[in-house]
Amino acid sequence: MEKVFEFFKEICKIPHGTYHIDAISDYLAGWAKERGLRCIQDDLKNVIIFKEASAGYENEPAVILQGHMDMVAVSDDPSKDMEKEGLEVAQEDGYLYAKNTSLGGDDGIALAYALAILDSDDIPHPALEAVFTVNEEVGMDGALGIDLSMLQGKRLLNIDSEEEGVITVSCAGGIRLHAELSGETKKLTAPCVFLSLDGLLGGHSGTEIHKMRANGAHLLAEIISEIMDEYDVRLISMAAGEKDNAIPASGSAEFLICDLGDPDEFMQYVEEIESECIADYEGIENGISVTVGIQLPQECSCLSEEDSERFIDYILEVPDGVVKMCNDIDMVQTSLNLGILKCTPGLMSADYAIRSSVSADKKELTEEVAEITEDFEGKWETFGDYPAWEYVKESPFRDKAIAVYKALYGEDPVVTGVHAGLECGILAEKIDGLEAISIGPNIKEIHTTREKLDIQSTIRTWDFILGILAKKEF
Repeated sequence: MEKVFEFFKEICKIPHGTYHIDAISDYLAGWAKERGLRCIQDDLKNVIIFKEASAGYENEPAVILQGHMDMVAVSDDPSKDMEKEGLEVAQEDGYLYAKNTSLGGDDGIALAYALAILDSDDIPHPALEAVFTVNEEVGMDGALGIDLSMLQGKRLLNIDSEEEGVITVSCAGGIRLHAELSGETKKLTAPCVFLSLDGLLGGHSGTEIHKMRANGAHLLAEIISEIMDEYDVRLISMAAGEKDNAIPASGSAEFLICDLGDPDEFMQYVEEIESECIADYEGIENGISVTVGIQLPQECSCLSEEDSERFIDYILEVPDGVVKMCNDIDMVQTSLNLGILKCTPGLMSADYAIRSSVSADKKELTEEVAEITEDFEGKWETFGDYPAWEYVKESPFRDKAIAVYKALYGEDPVVTGVHAGLECGILAEKIDGLEAISIGPNIKEIHTTREKLDIQSTIRTWDFILGILAKKEF
């Protein structure tokens, strides 16, 4: 078990944010070569490592161990260059975390588990095919492009879940939509206001969208809309969010107010808006903070009054958060997350993550967002489309995992689906007859700087994985 944490900390030393995965991919390929294990590294930088079955397991079905290399790299430290610097891992109260950054337990722990198994000579297991994909967090690019025709395995153990005791057997499909609105730029002289929205929880737009947390980009637009109800506002800039699959935890805007009048009255009005926001999210968000600063009148490039309103109205017209719940089980069926918002005087861009476990719903919501964008004189494009992972009624591999869990812990695991995207659906389309399950240890607040990995849960999940590999089917 010690090797799991050793490998995890080694992985954390290597920068591996999405789109910056060359170093971690080369590390994995080099690691396999050093140990004489057959390895394939493709042009996308996906890596597959093979290991023959241990003695007595030669006739057991091969198992595919699978996870992704990239992490959602976010930081509270402006001086931290996460493209070049590793993470500073620390331990507190039974958890591992990274100082001032996300930890990348999603999905560094999958790599650590797999490497520890591949590195061992005394763990019983069938033939193993460890598949490590790239850029999962931005649309499953690696899984979509990988060639799996050389694999023998029909049983996939995906280690990309974040709740111990849960065996995931289906997931939502998803698609990204990028929208742009152009606007007319003018120069005006008026008091300039800088507004900052902070203290939101943020989180994963799939696994935590049902918690009804405030979306920093959407709430920022709501606040500005309220200000527009009372004042003549001309937008200069807006910004919120870093990743389209993460709920923005903050936002900022700069704008002119042509009819400011008494600055104290304006400040009091913003305080009232802040109080409304706090009341609206009582019991959900406990740290909402809206701050403003006012500068003396100055000439600035800004949007026209009409385009300022159009940009804000567009953000508020597009649905936000949970769109539809499943009828059969208590799970989100369809959702939409505005993950990245950028606005300059001449252009606004918005990046959405659309998810649904029903392909028709995903298509319908995508068309709705596209139509709204066109209605507001914008243009759009989609990318990163990936399928849902549909539930398979009969699965000996799933049944084995359930039996192993019950034998270890004396109770049945939770068998369910998840609204977040997993690569299992894509890989199932590439391998006929694939049986897949997804498991993982407890990881809290993924995709945020509050992310932490439960050490004891990681140990128990290790025992579960080894139990699955050790239990024979024939």
